[in-house]
Amino acid sequence: MYLARWRKQGRTHYTIRQSFIDRGCMKSRDLFDLGTDPRRHIVYVGGNGYYFDDDLQEGLERAGVQVDQDALDRIFFEFLDPKIQRVIDGFDRGRRRAGRKAIEAAAEALCAPHIFDKRRYHYLRFGHSDQRRIDQVSERIFSPLYAKSRDEREQYFLTEERRLRPHERPFYVSTIFELKRFMPDNDSEKPLWEQMDAYFVSRLCHLNDDRGFWADLPVERALRDYLVKYAIMYFDFDPPRRSPMQAYVEDFIKRHRIYHPPRTVQIKLEEAGRLFGLSWKELEKLDKISLSRLYRRLALKHHPDKGGDPDLFRRVTQYYTMLSKKGRRGKR
Repeated sequence: MYLARWRKQGRTHYTIRQSFIDRGCMKSRDLFDLGTDPRRHIVYVGGNGYYFDDDLQEGLERAGVQVDQDALDRIFFEFLDPKIQRVIDGFDRGRRRAGRKAIEAAAEALCAPHIFDKRRYHYLRFGHSDQRRIDQVSERIFSPLYAKSRDEREQYFLTEERRLRPHERPFYVSTIFELKRFMPDNDSEKPLWEQMDAYFVSRLCHLNDDRGFWADLPVERALRDYLVKYAIMYFDFDPPRRSPMQAYVEDFIKRHRIYHPPRTVQIKLEEAGRLFGLSWKELEKLDKISLSRLYRRLALKHHPDKGGDPDLFRRVTQYYTMLSKKGRRGKR
């Protein structure tokens, strides 16, 4: 069992889910809806004593799950009283993994982690961007990723990525999407940032369309909610400051002068103007900082986590990457 977070109309909802094997593939199912406040299912009895209410335990039993106190402790850990958290931390947690050994042994050969999962886990665990030898890393390192459905893995990363500091996020995105593979086209009239942004968007869309990666989840036409956060991490930096991404790209350009044609991206001027609320001529006159601020305002407005349309958010993001024309300057 695991805890899943999802957003609806600007509020975070929680659900207990379970990964299971179905015809050679790991899938997930809902077990119990915790609503917006899982704490209401915790009953304290004084001291360090507590238990989980009957509604929760009976609901899990109706779902065909044998109630596991250790698993519930793990799922509700962040919602427990801090004093009890410290007590639980003092015990050996090895016994908590015993219940998963059987399913892990059966699922290991079926659901090896995707390379994108490995890149994310490697960075979050070791905290550096050099992954040139990641294919030589022992599979034991990635054992926490085994025996998990795609949904459980994404929920796992959703939790772990919350610990990233703001200045770490550009490096993280650069690493997991292998942006070091970006090769600028020195003969192109497009500015460097437009080329870099288009490359990132192409990598993001390629992963979004990878049906093998999302095998156990429904097909979606728009950018998946689990990927929206990476678009925000990439584009959401303070323009007046020199971001880590900017520092990396500028250093890269100094060391490499190799031609690599960028992906062609078509843009409809009328739709771009409508989405940004300005005429095309007005958009052309915006400096880089104003354009970035306009994009971030629209991105927040249309963000799926805030009840926005995922497809509209994706199109706004794609148009933004194409609007920084050669000669556009930032304010001094």
